[in-house]
Amino acid sequence: MIKKIFINFLIIIFSFLATFSLCEILLRAKHTLFYDYDIEQWKYAKTLKTKDYNPKIGHTHIASKKAKLQGVEIKINKYGQRDREYNNNVLKNYDRSFLFIGSSIALGWGVESSDTFISRLNELSKAQNKNWIFINGGIGNYNTERYINNYFENWKNFEFTDLVIHYFVNDSEVINQDNSNFFTRNFQTAVIIWKYLNSLKSEYSVENLTEYYEKKYDNNYIGYQNTLSELERLGIFCSKKKINCHLVMMPDIHQLNPYELKFINNKIKKNSENLNFKYHDLLEDLEIISPSKLLWNDFNDPHPNIFAHKIISESLINFFIK
Repeated sequence: MIKKIFINFLIIIFSFLATFSLCEILLRAKHTLFYDYDIEQWKYAKTLKTKDYNPKIGHTHIASKKAKLQGVEIKINKYGQRDREYNNNVLKNYDRSFLFIGSSIALGWGVESSDTFISRLNELSKAQNKNWIFINGGIGNYNTERYINNYFENWKNFEFTDLVIHYFVNDSEVINQDNSNFFTRNFQTAVIIWKYLNSLKSEYSVENLTEYYEKKYDNNYIGYQNTLSELERLGIFCSKKKINCHLVMMPDIHQLNPYELKFINNKIKKNSENLNFKYHDLLEDLEIISPSKLLWNDFNDPHPNIFAHKIISESLINFFIK
């Protein structure tokens, strides 16, 4: 009897492992031919990110590494930025030097480096006879707490004349430390299962989006409190070092017509003014595009496409020239 139970147990285990292995092989073959946004993000975490000892940063880019993700190359310089190599001597050759800090939209996820709005700003400034340089400090899966702490820990000694916070609507969210397990770290099958289970959470549905963000911008929400605290710390630093500090508000391009999240813009604008940040809202230039799908990336990717980056760059060059 015991022997029979043991044999049946082995059959079940073997069948599970065989099925799981087959699924993994098929998924890897499929995702080589057809990009899946979550899998590409998974590859990004595995190939270009490294865990940081500071819990307020979480992770940084691996210096001097590159990878092809979602069909485009992401190449990291020695400072952990998706940009060229430079130093303070290089920055001194320019009348103004801008460092953008932010998350994956600033990084330019899903578009070639030359097509990101930050790269385009370098070209647009030249066309306007401006001796300016723009550097990309965007890192995926960052919020305000993370990108400001990363700036202070790794980049504050660069002598930029201008610091630009590229603020997205979810930057007040609390990001939990890596809670992945052996399976989700190593197998695409586990990632797909996690994706499916996560999609069942109604809290993240379109219908509840406004309610969700109202909670994230409640004055008592710890993530929003952290956001205000970090912005204030950065404002004091910029004032002391005589750095021009800007905050650029990036809307959710999937919810533009009508845009239900303007209460976030209003709050961030008021806070920016209180901190003497120069504030610019990209909503006006993006919400006029109809349908808004023209701004979306492919592969179920919520990030802006090349066309959207073009609009953002043109909006920003006008802002900086003023």
